Formats: sequence, C-alpha cells, structure tokens
Amino acid sequence: MSQPYSQITQIIHQWQSGNKQAESQLYQFAYLQLRKIAQQERARSAEKHGTANQVLADSVNSTTALIHDAYLKLSSSDPSQIANKREFFLLAAKVMRQILIDNARAQQAQKRQQLTSLPSSNEDRFEQFIIMDKALENFSAHYPRQSDALKLKYLMGLKNQEISELLECSASLIEKDLKFSRCWLQSRMAS
Repeated sequence: MSQPYSQITQIIHQWQSGNKQAESQLYQFAYLQLRKIAQQERARSAEKHGTANQVLADSVNSTTALIHDAYLKLSSSDPSQIANKREFFLLAAKVMRQILIDNARAQQAQKRQQLTSLPSSNEDRFEQFIIMDKALENFSAHYPRQSDALKLKYLMGLKNQEISELLECSASLIEKDLKFSRCWLQSRMAS
C-alpha cells in the first residue's frame, strides 16, 4: 500500500531511529514508486520504438530487473543520507541513473571486445547515454535546483506539482527550470 507523500518524511525519520516496520513501509513505497516509473519508461520506449526494440529486450531494462536492482541499492544505503522525502526521491533517481549508466558502460565494453568492422546502433546508443550522463553531471554542478527538477521529472516520473512541493518552489518555476534544463542539455548534446 502506497503512503501519501506527506507521511514519507515521518516514515524516514522512524526508519533512521531503527524502526524496522518503518523501514518496511519505506521500501514498500520505494518499490511501488520504482515499479510505476519503470512501467512508464517501458511503455514510452515501446510506443516510440515498437515492442521489438533492443531497450525492451535488454534484461536490465525490464521492469522487474530495474526495480530489483534499484531496490537493492536503496536498501543498502545509509539512512543518515536521507533526511526527508526530497532527499529520498533524489537518492532513488541517482540510484536508477547509476544502474542505467553501469549497464551502458558494460554493454559498451562488451561491444569493444567483439571483433566487428562496423559500429552497431546499440554502441551508438550507449555512447550517447554516457555522453548524456557527463553532460548531466556538468549541468548538476552549475544548476543544482534545475538538475534536481529534471531528475525528479524524468528519472522518478513525478508531476510538476509534486516536484514544486518537494523543491519548495512554485509550479511555474519548475516548468521554467524543466524547459531551461531540456534546452541546455540539447545544446550540449548537439555539439
């Protein structure tokens, strides 16, 4: 059963105090949230590229595999790193991004070891993913609020209103931040 966002911070504090029931509630919430996001991403990929595309065929990107990997990483995290629901969502976004980057790097290394004369479209996709990750790191260093909004939107699947509540700013500012973030990243990816 999913917990309303207003209760998550309270559950996090109970978890930090060693309450095992709160830990179970928090991870149940995380599991359900991650499952929802993974399903949305798979549906978006199927709509964009068809159901026979490589992203859907890749086991690390399956809904269940992605959720389990993220869940395992979250469950081994240090409770002192998470003070409130904002930090919880940002940590979850970071974990999901790390899983995808690690997978892209592993796939790219595997492709380099194979003797092929022509680069495959998967290799190009993995290289683009790694370039995007480096651009996102640079963006985060210069624009932390905008970066947080971008991660919460696209990695956690939150709505603009939910993001504005987490980041404690107006929904219109979040819209501007997201528009700026997309433009900034597109300009870096184009060059």
